Amino acid sequence: MECFRLKPAGFSVSTSQNPDSQPSAETSIGTLGLVEYPHPALFRKSKPLLRIDEGVRDAIEQMFDIMYESHGVGLAANQVALPYRMFVVNATGDPHSGEELAFLNPVLSRPRGTAIQEEGCLSLPGLRADVRRPQRVIVEAWSLDGQPIRIDLDGFLARVVQHEFDHLEGRLFTDRLPDAAGLEVKRDLELLEDIYHGKQSRGELPAEEKIVAELDRLEDQRCKS
Repeated sequence: MECFRLKPAGFSVSTSQNPDSQPSAETSIGTLGLVEYPHPALFRKSKPLLRIDEGVRDAIEQMFDIMYESHGVGLAANQVALPYRMFVVNATGDPHSGEELAFLNPVLSRPRGTAIQEEGCLSLPGLRADVRRPQRVIVEAWSLDGQPIRIDLDGFLARVVQHEFDHLEGRLFTDRLPDAAGLEVKRDLELLEDIYHGKQSRGELPAEEKIVAELDRLEDQRCKS
């Protein structure tokens, strides 16, 4: 596995912390939306952020909104067509619980124990399956204000974080299924592919080349010095 540094060379945080400030034309990411399988962003390994600016903060806010609207407990940047190593979680699913967490440039370590639990994914509508994962794991990351985070996670929150981290690696929970279970979901994945490509043929979704070009542009904007 490629090893990403928690704080890559050239990492910077913009000084503006005004909650009412808006991203400039240069930093604006625009309106985000949930993407579904087999969107190219879901298979792309995310790159570490070098800049935390108002655009990134706005993206995180939108990601929480999309997560709650979709009744999810976690959402990775890949799932809104952003090529950045960041994700949001709230294991309660309740926006008023005070349990919101945003992780930028996360690194996982010290997996311990094993647990099997059913998982789903907002980008794989209708698919659910039992997935084996470590019961505990340590996550280190940066917060939106550029402060280091280190949490020893256990149970459901550990699972959610690992699920979202997989997204940053371009990996889906279906990739973790044993062969027999994988065959069971294959037909469902093929159906999602048919729906997706049908939308592309009708002009409801951009062509692959245009999607990849936009991912490259966004990556150049915040992941290269």
